Amino acid sequence: MLSPEKEWAVYDADPGTGIERLHARFTRYAYDRHAHETYSIGMTEMGSQTFTCRGISHATCPGAIFLFNPTELHDGRATTAQGFAYRMLYLDTATVRGFLAGESRDPEPQFDRPMAIDPESARLISDAYDAAAPGSLALERDEAILRLLLHLAGRYGGAALPAPLGRADRAILIVRDRLRDAPEDEVTLQDLADLAGLSRFHLTRLFQRRFGLAPSAYLRLLRLERAKRQLASGDTPAGVAAALGFADQAHLTRRFKAAYGMTPGRYRASRLRC
Repeated sequence: MLSPEKEWAVYDADPGTGIERLHARFTRYAYDRHAHETYSIGMTEMGSQTFTCRGISHATCPGAIFLFNPTELHDGRATTAQGFAYRMLYLDTATVRGFLAGESRDPEPQFDRPMAIDPESARLISDAYDAAAPGSLALERDEAILRLLLHLAGRYGGAALPAPLGRADRAILIVRDRLRDAPEDEVTLQDLADLAGLSRFHLTRLFQRRFGLAPSAYLRLLRLERAKRQLASGDTPAGVAAALGFADQAHLTRRFKAAYGMTPGRYRASRLRC
């Protein structure tokens, strides 16, 4: 039985669908600003978590939900000494598209807010979390996930479409794709500026305005997400640290725990048990 007094985090993933789940309680622990390549959908069970997303600070309460689009920056910490407990589902874009294709006008919805006080949606998230447990009946899991995604897409999937891209916007996306394609590579700011056809200062300013991070911080985020995939495949923390350009295993551990609330070794063990 999980102790209600201590901090804890329980993580698992379904090897067939790739749906990841996190159930955690924190009192003192604070997440660094980070992002996931997946849709991150959660609900607060008890207490209150304060987080910043889209430049605005939010405080949750029981019945609150949080909805982070892929690569959307956020952090998190307890609002009070009581701490908070919450459940999270992480679904990659291919999974969401697979569920919503032909069912929703937009199979890759963009949530229009990161938080809402919505007990009905919180109940659906909790139901989908339970149904997505590894080893559960696949039909029940699919029904619960589809019900949740249709509900959230209909209620919160109305984010405005981005404006048409200008030349500078396209250049920034080229830089982003270069970092995504090979996050293990060492690149200089001048390398990226030459690729974009911009000055180093202009590149940094536009990149930060578009993604909320400097190119170096964005690259670190990509390396952490790549680290998750390699750890889930069975690679050792030391091997992952060396492959992805971290100074050493301790550097990877420090960054990984600050972003995801657990060490690389614990994450690896959780995935290999699935």
